[in-house]
Amino acid sequence: MKVILTGSQGFIGSHLKNRLENEGHEVVEWDLKINKPIEDFATRGADYCIHLAAIANVRNSIKDPQKYWDNNVKNTTRIQRLCFFNNVPLLYASSSCIHNWWLSPYGTTKKVNEETSFDKQVALRFTTVYGSGARESMFIGKLIGGKLEHLTNHVRDFIHVNDVVDAIMLLMSKDIRLLKSAYDIGTGVGNIVSDLGKEFGYGHLPVTDGDACESKNNVADITNMKELGWSPAIEVKKYLSEKKPLQT
Repeated sequence: MKVILTGSQGFIGSHLKNRLENEGHEVVEWDLKINKPIEDFATRGADYCIHLAAIANVRNSIKDPQKYWDNNVKNTTRIQRLCFFNNVPLLYASSSCIHNWWLSPYGTTKKVNEETSFDKQVALRFTTVYGSGARESMFIGKLIGGKLEHLTNHVRDFIHVNDVVDAIMLLMSKDIRLLKSAYDIGTGVGNIVSDLGKEFGYGHLPVTDGDACESKNNVADITNMKELGWSPAIEVKKYLSEKKPLQT
């Protein structure tokens, strides 16, 4: 199968690219890092498209909402239209932020993405993805690297990137006409950030409320994914235990 993959050099995209190629698919990459910006996106006879390219970070979106609108909305809307009119099935990155989209410009862009989608286009509502290649500024990266400065009482659904890739591959294997318009991609299990930090040696750190733009709880409802035969295989506490976090 000829698969277009945007954001192919990113965290999730790079893992997915390897999996697709290992299973014999031809991957057509679109990523700024290889001088193929998604502003130039074209379907070019592809059989499928997975659109992961986007600017993330809820807090940063507060500082520059126009940047997030231009990249996450304008580009995605164009890709949705091109895929629809060229009859290319599309899976595209949404976010668990969709459930409280009004809290941030980033969440708003994901809400708009779901509102502008067409038939045979499915939103992937990722929760908090971790694993090899993730941004070190994320909670799990800071915990492992000994760089945490504070904890919060947010409830987070941490899902490993390998489980995310498994979910995407499963959805690709299904008749997209029979799929729902959106799927939560998480574990369905919540972890209180402060409790997780304390369990792995950060009990001395202050606990703050966190930023108002952040959802208090992003636990996924994975009922629909389980009905398709998928369930996560990697548990965050076991992962952390194996990584032996550097405690400050």
